[in-house]
Amino acid sequence: MRTLVIYESQSGNTKRYAEDIAKAVSADILPRKKFKAKMIKNYDVIVFGGWVRGTQIVGLNDFLAFYDDMDGKDIIIFSVGMSMATPEMRKNLISSNILDLYHVRYYAFQGGFDFSKLNWKNKFLFNTAIRQIENDPNATADMKMASYVKDHPINYYDEAKVNRVIEVINKLSLEKAGKSA
Repeated sequence: MRTLVIYESQSGNTKRYAEDIAKAVSADILPRKKFKAKMIKNYDVIVFGGWVRGTQIVGLNDFLAFYDDMDGKDIIIFSVGMSMATPEMRKNLISSNILDLYHVRYYAFQGGFDFSKLNWKNKFLFNTAIRQIENDPNATADMKMASYVKDHPINYYDEAKVNRVIEVINKLSLEKAGKSA
């Protein structure tokens, strides 16, 4: 069984998760921008990882543009955000990214955040959001935390979630091996 891991990473957190998953299952790996539809036929399992901006998984729509070409493939999607991956947050990401319309396995990972690694566009958007939060009397403590993390990078790695994705890929591999035997 061949596996391909595709990722979209801004500051390196999603790339690190993707690399660790790919290494553990001996998968091929590449950034989303290098992914081409013609590659799909060579793989049984396709994993996509993208970082979260607001409520959107960056790069997901471009990846899912090939969904019809992935018929019969096992698809795993993971997102990486700076917030703790709670069930409520996961449900919100599924809804916001219309993942419930697709037959995929989805995992929400907590990642890190380092403002200095953002490109100019995302720095501008982040600063704009901070100004809006600071002027919002109804802003929650979680929202106000954005101002703090701008100057205090977060470095978090969710080994348990990585191991869960690896277990699922290995299980899929065993199932496919059993069917072909």
